[in-house]
Amino acid sequence: MFPSIPTQTAISLIRTQLRDNRDALSDVTCLKPDAVADLLNISIQNCHAVIQDGDKERWFRQTTGLAMGKSYSPVVADLYMGHWEADLELLAANCGGRVHAFCRYADDYLVLFEGSDDILSTWVNQLNSKDSSINVTTDLEVNRQLPYLDICITRRDDKFCTKVYRKSCNTNQVPAFSSYTETRYLRAAIRSDCTRAIRYCSSMRDRQQELDFIRQKFHHHGYPRSFIDSAIQKTRTDLRLKARALPAPPSANSHPAPVRVSVPFAGPLFYQLKREASKIGIQLVSKPSVTIGSLLCSKAKHHLPKLQQSNVIYRIECSCQVDGDPMVYIGETDRELGTRLREHRESWTGAVRSRANTSAFSTHRDCSPAFDAIKILNRASHHQMRLLLESAYIRTVGRREAVLVSPNDANVNRNSGALLHDRWLPIIRRFCQ
Repeated sequence: MFPSIPTQTAISLIRTQLRDNRDALSDVTCLKPDAVADLLNISIQNCHAVIQDGDKERWFRQTTGLAMGKSYSPVVADLYMGHWEADLELLAANCGGRVHAFCRYADDYLVLFEGSDDILSTWVNQLNSKDSSINVTTDLEVNRQLPYLDICITRRDDKFCTKVYRKSCNTNQVPAFSSYTETRYLRAAIRSDCTRAIRYCSSMRDRQQELDFIRQKFHHHGYPRSFIDSAIQKTRTDLRLKARALPAPPSANSHPAPVRVSVPFAGPLFYQLKREASKIGIQLVSKPSVTIGSLLCSKAKHHLPKLQQSNVIYRIECSCQVDGDPMVYIGETDRELGTRLREHRESWTGAVRSRANTSAFSTHRDCSPAFDAIKILNRASHHQMRLLLESAYIRTVGRREAVLVSPNDANVNRNSGALLHDRWLPIIRRFCQ
C-alpha cells in the first residue's frame, strides 16, 4: 500500500488538517503547519537506499509513494486512506446498493454490502476511478464464509461466527523443542496460538477444536504434552483474570523499570547469568547470535565507515607488551568514534595540555599506540550497558582467553570499570573459554 500512496495529495491533506488544528499543534511544537508539511515533503522526496555492489556503492532514490521503512509512512497512508474512504457509502447509494458497515486494517477492507452482483461491480468501478494509484479488488463469500486476515467469518441467519483461518500454503511450522533458544520463547509460541484461538473462536466447539489442533501441532515438533497443557492452562487463566481485573491505581512508590540487556543465548550458562544480573536490577534477554538476515544481508547492506559509527566499545593496542601480548586500552563513547580517536591522539601527543595529565595514554608517550588499527568490540545504545561492556572487556585482555583479577597488569586503562563487581569474574571466565 505504501508505494501506491500519492504523496503530493497526502501532503496537501496533512497541510489542511494541520491548519485546522493549530491549537493542538502548538502544544507539541513551535513550528507552523506549513513548516511541518514542508519538512515532511522534503523527507518523502529524498528517500535513498544504498546497496554495496562489490567495491562500489549503488544509490537509489524512491520516486513514487512512501518508503516502507519510514516511521511516518503508516501515519501518512492512514490519513490518506481515511480521506479516500470518506464517500464509500454515498457512492454505493448512488449505484443502488447499501454499505451497512465497513472496517479497514492497513489496505484490507471488510465490507457488509447489500446489492446485486452488477451493483457491486459498478460500485467497485467507481472506486477505482477515484484514484489511478489505488486499485480495488474484491473477494466474495463462498458458502457463507469469508476469510479476513487470519479470521474466518461465517454468516448465519441471525449472527456472524468467527474462528481461526489458515491459508492453504500454511506449513504449521514452529520452533522445535530441541531448538537452541530460551525456554520462554518456546512457551510463548504456544501461548500466542492459544490466545488467538480463545479470542477468535466465537463458539466453544470451534475453540476446543483449535486447542486440540495446537496440542497436536506442537507435540509433532517434540513438545512434551505436559509442557503444552501447562502453557495453555496458564494462557486461559491470564485471559480470564485480565477480563475481570480493574485498572490498578497509580502507586506513589512504584519501582523503576529494570535495565534490559540483550545477550547471546549460551545454554544453561545464560540462566545462571540471568539470576546474577537480576540481583543488581538488570533483566537479561536472550537473542540469537546469528540470524538468517545477518547471513543474507550483511554484505549487501551499506555500512557506515568505522570512524563514523557511534555508541561503541572500542580497543586500541599499544606497542608495549606484557608476557609477549600487547597492552590494550578499552573505551566507550556515544559520539562518533573518529571524534573520540582524535581526542586520544591529542592527549597522547600533549597537543591539549589540559587533558594530558588525565589521559590513560599520558604514561605511554614513549610507546606507539596503534590508533589507525582501532577495533570496535561491541555496540550498545544504552549508556549503562556500554559501561558494563567496557568493564567486562577491560577484565578480558589479549585474545579474550583469560580473565585477570588485576587488569592493570596488562591494560592501559587506569581502572577496571566502576560497574562490574568481582563476583562476575567466574561467569565471564566461562564465557571466554
